[in-house]
Amino acid sequence: MIDAFSVRKEAKAYGTGQLIEGNFQAGSDVVVAEDVITSGGSAQKAIAAVERAGGRVLGVIAVVDREQGGRAVLEREGRMVVSLATSSSLGL
Repeated sequence: MIDAFSVRKEAKAYGTGQLIEGNFQAGSDVVVAEDVITSGGSAQKAIAAVERAGGRVLGVIAVVDREQGGRAVLEREGRMVVSLATSSSLGL
């Protein structure tokens, strides 16, 4: 079974006030999904939030790797990173 949830940049003062919204349970195996990896900072924050909540991050998948060092940062931390495309493969 695959559960979906999102990690907010910061907890909101309204709604549930949670940093992680959706169907998340401690002990879950998680793949962090990003639209774009640039520096890796956004993925690092999501990983930290999931791990603080008791999840285990298996890796990161991104639509586009902008090839600006984010993949290397995450891989140095031992994270598996998969991107569907890179900036250079898209001619950017």
